[in-house]
Amino acid sequence: MTDEARPALTLAQQADFVDGMVLHCTMLGGVIAGETHLTITAREVEDLLLLGARLRRMAPHESAIKRLVIGRN
Repeated sequence: MTDEARPALTLAQQADFVDGMVLHCTMLGGVIAGETHLTITAREVEDLLLLGARLRRMAPHESAIKRLVIGRN
C-alpha cells in the first residue's frame, strides 16, 4: 500500500469501483467489448488487491452470508 494509510473501501465503494471498471469495458449502447485494454493507477491496483484479499477471507463463510443477505435457511 502507499505511504498514506487510508481506510478500506466500504462494500458500496467496492461495488462502485467494480462498476466503474466494467463501464470502461462496454461500448456505446452497453454492449460488452470483446477485448479491452485498461490503464489503471497504482491506487486502483491496490484496491483490486485488497478486494481480492477481502473476498478470499469471506469465501469460507459464503453460505452464511447468503443466508443472511437472502434470508433463506
